[in-house]
Amino acid sequence: MRYIVTGAGGFIGSSLCKQLRREGHEVVRIFRSLPEHAADAGTAYEDIAADVLSGGFPELRIGGDAVIHLAAANDIVSKNGREGIQLSLIGTKNVLDFAVNNEIRQMIFFSTIQVLGSELQGMVTEESAVLPENDYAANHAVAELYTEMYARKGLLRAVSIRPTNVYGHFASPTINRWSLVPACLCREAFYNKTITIRSSGRQRRNFVSVDSVANATSAVLANFPASYDTLNLGSPCHMTILEAAQCVKQVHDEMYPDPVQLLVQGEEPRQENQFEISLRKLEDRYGFKEHLGAEDFRKEIRLIFLSLERSAH
Repeated sequence: MRYIVTGAGGFIGSSLCKQLRREGHEVVRIFRSLPEHAADAGTAYEDIAADVLSGGFPELRIGGDAVIHLAAANDIVSKNGREGIQLSLIGTKNVLDFAVNNEIRQMIFFSTIQVLGSELQGMVTEESAVLPENDYAANHAVAELYTEMYARKGLLRAVSIRPTNVYGHFASPTINRWSLVPACLCREAFYNKTITIRSSGRQRRNFVSVDSVANATSAVLANFPASYDTLNLGSPCHMTILEAAQCVKQVHDEMYPDPVQLLVQGEEPRQENQFEISLRKLEDRYGFKEHLGAEDFRKEIRLIFLSLERSAH
């Protein structure tokens, strides 16, 4: 199969492209501008420089079996409301039109679990109400609507995937997602020998590894729906921000002689938000069962520290 990946140089995109190549697929990687290391991949990929915000993007002529759209606004870009809206909405519409113009009948849009709320409660399923509470969540929610509309009109088949907190070491040194947990905690611990939490740390999160995201995406591609579907993508790994920080401290102190000081500087929230992510659709409809848990979280923390070591030298 031949897959076209926008946002191919990002955290999820770079891992997904490698996974698809391992499975023997042709992969067309689309970057806003080609990174310096792109040529090092040799003939493993077809690389194209194209901006999804460009008016000419829908007119590109590239054949393929599916488009995997990862070039929406991340949490950092979305802090600039206008920029986030443009990238997630106009960019997604351009990618949808590109797929239609090239008669590519399948598209995966990567959304976020935050479209269901910032502090999740109870059992979270694909039928849970869409309740965005920030620009990042809102622009992804509207991009989902665009994607669903194209599928409903019969222009293509589509899936919106909503991952929880994606974690893991970075596949390339050019990836800059140090705002993510636990990477941000690891970097502070490595360089400052502190981990600072500016809240109570009681916010409970679900963590899914970037490798699991890639494997689950492959399962969706192999079992594509007849029209449109949404898919919450998580794991059995739930922990609070404080528990994640304690895990980072423990791994750090096992690896290095100088222990880290954990600083908790807030009192809010005073209670944990209790929730579970239903993985039933992921298992029953797409045949993917997630087994990774807390011990795998620790393994990735160790790999993040090792990457920090390499960059420091």
